[in-house]
Amino acid sequence: MSHWPNIRPTIDAMVNRQFDTPEFKKLFAVKLTPGRVEVYQNHMTFYANNRRDCWAFVSGKAPLEVKRAIWAHEKDELIHDDRMGRAHVTEDDLQMADESQLSPGAKAAHYAWLYCAREKPWLEGLIYSHILERRNNNAIVKGGGLVERWKRKQRAELGMKTAEKDFQTEVHAVADEDHSDIFEPIFQRYVDSEAAAQAVLAATRDGLLIDRALRGALADAMLAVE
Repeated sequence: MSHWPNIRPTIDAMVNRQFDTPEFKKLFAVKLTPGRVEVYQNHMTFYANNRRDCWAFVSGKAPLEVKRAIWAHEKDELIHDDRMGRAHVTEDDLQMADESQLSPGAKAAHYAWLYCAREKPWLEGLIYSHILERRNNNAIVKGGGLVERWKRKQRAELGMKTAEKDFQTEVHAVADEDHSDIFEPIFQRYVDSEAAAQAVLAATRDGLLIDRALRGALADAMLAVE
């Protein structure tokens, strides 16, 4: 019998509460300027690249059907998303970004996620990455996920810079819902004991703590520029 239906409401409540944490409130309280948006975008480029490494580590340990789900997920990210007309992460994105400008807190969060993906059992490693997209799922998070809320904040404070950026944000919001939903059958099958359920809940809590650390560090980095 699957234990996933028993813990899914708790996990969804946890991702909703993420937006009430001090770090997320601090991030959304930052008054946006072009310079601060540049800091945000630079951090998000390397965050997205870190995600690719983490998914790869999990895939290497996971059963074949889980590998298939991860590969379907990563096709949009690394090869081509028909909705965007390109991959979500490209070499050009990385070349235009500046890793030397990442805050120490952001680097620490990246290393923490890599450790969890590499060292934890695959199911827990999967949760560490999945929970970040579940936190973006507008169908789960009341008031919209992180991407949706950030889009509204940027529009309200700066207006959208270009139609292309607006379009890419819209694509990410939809893609993260799809990417989050891909793994529901996996959790339904493999969260098959009380021990597995408790391990998934612990990984959810820890993964969201790392996410909070990153967002707090990002807020500080943005506030350091005009």
